[in-house]
Amino acid sequence: MKRSATNRRRPAVHITLARAARLHHLVMLLAEAPSTREQILKTLEIGLRTFYRELELLKRSGVKVQHKDKTYILQGTAAQAEGRLPFPDPQLSFAEMAELARCPGEAGQRLAELLRSVISHPASKKKAKKRGSKANSSKPRSKAKNEADMT
Repeated sequence: MKRSATNRRRPAVHITLARAARLHHLVMLLAEAPSTREQILKTLEIGLRTFYRELELLKRSGVKVQHKDKTYILQGTAAQAEGRLPFPDPQLSFAEMAELARCPGEAGQRLAELLRSVISHPASKKKAKKRGSKANSSKPRSKAKNEADMT
């Protein structure tokens, strides 16, 4: 069974703009031609630990990079890899999210689903169920709750 684009699993990664730019640069570099580790380190101006961290994040994101004969080769196209790269949180407002969620296409649908999940308030529904249940009524209440109810 093939997953739809809206149900793709993506790693929960919070990255900086600089890291996103570096990952994108790394993918584009490997898309141009196979490169050695030394070429990549020099071009991206990064250290060895950062290089391996970035390779691990690419792998977790579903971007395949093959290491063969001391060179690193991007498996697939640059466009496919771009579609899997994580992007930093753009710090949108609810109004901006609602506007983008109305856009046609898969990205708009994903944003609409995300927005719905945030504004549906599932936590408050759970609290209402707990308040009405007999199982929770026998639990001791906190002193702060009892004092708040008295006022």
